[in-house]
Amino acid sequence: MTCARRVTLFVLVLLFMPLFPAMATGLAGTVEKILREVRQDQPVPSVDYLKKGEPVNIDCTSYRGDYQGVRISVETHPNSQRVSSVLLEIAGPDRTKEILPAVKRVIGPPRTSSPKQSQYSWEWPKYRTASLHYVRGKGPGEGLTVVSLFYR
Repeated sequence: MTCARRVTLFVLVLLFMPLFPAMATGLAGTVEKILREVRQDQPVPSVDYLKKGEPVNIDCTSYRGDYQGVRISVETHPNSQRVSSVLLEIAGPDRTKEILPAVKRVIGPPRTSSPKQSQYSWEWPKYRTASLHYVRGKGPGEGLTVVSLFYR
């Protein structure tokens, strides 16, 4: 390889290096963005990916959406616009290990975990809980990776 080619290759690597972390975040970055924007006990944010849906519980408002392959369900507290529960679903193979670091950055380390079973859980005072787990489907790669934050 000539010196000019080496320099050109080096310059190209330097130019594209900032893109590698952005590409690596992918699904984890999407999950982190959603969890930072849709916060429990805060008003439902005005974001393009959430639309009002049929309420699940009386006196609550329900929102549904999809953002970069993540299905989102949000429900408010009764007679309020504050978020009570957030449910994220990612169809396909188990992605818990991939998104766990992003979930931890937003809500902290899990209180209990069972990595072999792809299960992680959190608990806080005032009946608030969260989980990250995988639900297996009928065939390989046909399950759901689920992130949920809710009140018990």
